[in-house]
Amino acid sequence: MTDTNNIPDFSGDDFANDKEILEHRAAIKAYEKMIDDSLSIIGQELKLATASHINLKGFHMFKSLSAIITSSMKSVDQSYELRASLAEYTSSYPVPRNPNTGTDLYLFGHLVLKKNYPKTYIHKETIKEKIEDLFLKRDLDFPHSRKFSRKFQVMTEDKEGLHQLLQFKNLDPLTAFPDMEMELSGNTALFRNSRSAISIEEATDFCKLSKALLTIFN
Repeated sequence: MTDTNNIPDFSGDDFANDKEILEHRAAIKAYEKMIDDSLSIIGQELKLATASHINLKGFHMFKSLSAIITSSMKSVDQSYELRASLAEYTSSYPVPRNPNTGTDLYLFGHLVLKKNYPKTYIHKETIKEKIEDLFLKRDLDFPHSRKFSRKFQVMTEDKEGLHQLLQFKNLDPLTAFPDMEMELSGNTALFRNSRSAISIEEATDFCKLSKALLTIFN
């Protein structure tokens, strides 16, 4: 017969008085809540519902990251197809004597387009790229969207074809998202607001960018 008086009590929390452990637990809960709140904002603002994952590795800007999709949502409205995906990958921001490497979660958007586009990559243009383009002429500019052309570099496999597809579209609203990246491939597009990890602010800006792209391309 077992003597219940000699059974150790494991019901308590051995770290209940450990300030460092408690702060760590609180930080984890706050982070998880931030993610849930961010996804809730995206779902409500863009009218998206939880959906199965799709393969985004056909896009170079995703494939090169070796990312893993952890959460996906899809538009409820059947008149267009917009997806938001949360992907986990390791990023590195080199600083003196510290590689500052870490794994975090990042937002990506996927949009099905009404027309087919040549493979194209759009991103923030750096001073270095502006100077290089003076000689190499790789960038495609759009005279009707001069603000856009001053801020972004457009690399495409078919300049004439892309110009014809976009010549009557106002791209200037995209300058409100200076760190935006976008890759066009056939009738699909992958985009992100920036390379920053998920946050309430990032989720809010992601919604604004998604709406701007829907207006331009659909």
